[in-house]
Amino acid sequence: MVTLPAHLVATPVLEHLAAAFEAKGPVGGRKGVVLGAGATAAWVDVDGFVVAITTREVPLLPNAIALSAGSGALSHPGVGPGTTARLTPGRMTLGPLQITWNPSAPPTWDPTVPVPTGVAPEAVAARGSAILRALGSRPTPKADPDHLVRELARVGVVTAAESGGAGGLVLLFRAVRERDPEPAAAGVRELLGRGPGLTPEGDDLVAAVAGALAVLGSAIGSPGPARETPMDGPTSDPVLDALEPAPGRTTGLSATLLALATRRQLPEPAGRLLDLSPAGEAAWPAALARLDRLGHGSGRAYAAGIGATAILLAAAAGVR
Repeated sequence: MVTLPAHLVATPVLEHLAAAFEAKGPVGGRKGVVLGAGATAAWVDVDGFVVAITTREVPLLPNAIALSAGSGALSHPGVGPGTTARLTPGRMTLGPLQITWNPSAPPTWDPTVPVPTGVAPEAVAARGSAILRALGSRPTPKADPDHLVRELARVGVVTAAESGGAGGLVLLFRAVRERDPEPAAAGVRELLGRGPGLTPEGDDLVAAVAGALAVLGSAIGSPGPARETPMDGPTSDPVLDALEPAPGRTTGLSATLLALATRRQLPEPAGRLLDLSPAGEAAWPAALARLDRLGHGSGRAYAAGIGATAILLAAAAGVR
């Protein structure tokens, strides 16, 4: 048995495990199943919530048990798709591998992005434009859904270059600008599951838009108070409600990340892109570089979705 200590455990993971133990008891532990495993990450489904076990090369995820060990630490015979996982307080066992932490004082990381205060819509627009320019977009992108989708296609977002994906993105962006749940739901139907992998690019774009809307929509005027962060907390924004993943529409990992995004819980570098404080202004370019290491294009999709959403929200607040 190989033992690896957890460096950080995201609070949603601890909350989900605590709820599972409370409901069914910790005796004997909870069972899960490994969905996939590679050199830098393994993904474990625990009652519909997918936990990501990641090495230090992977940016912090809101559903992660992060290790300080490097690439290859998770590569062991007997750890692969279908492997049974067992969880007890402070321990996750995957075949011959176990990850441990102190259950009484876990090394926690909270991925919840604070809602900025005292932020002018012009600052939101400026950040969105700066992010898209960093991706290669033309200066000062227009706050028009069709134009934004064409720009994302031009800078290499594959989904935006496909007819069905482009149509879904236009609907999603229109929903953000108009704060209308009907096109949001239609856009999600087009985008979820679009693209290969455990987190298809269409899903990453929806999660990015949801996270940016949850954070910045509250900052510059949303139709209700900020959503609460617990997994089963109440909702207040009908557009965010429309972005919630429907069961069976996409992969378990994408559904977990999307549900967390609607509660302002995002990958660490994606959350940094939404920090509009003076410190955040200095730090976001480095965060964008870290985000680019996320998945095979996932980071770029997150950045594109966040940048476009910021521009559209500012336009809805009167910034041209």
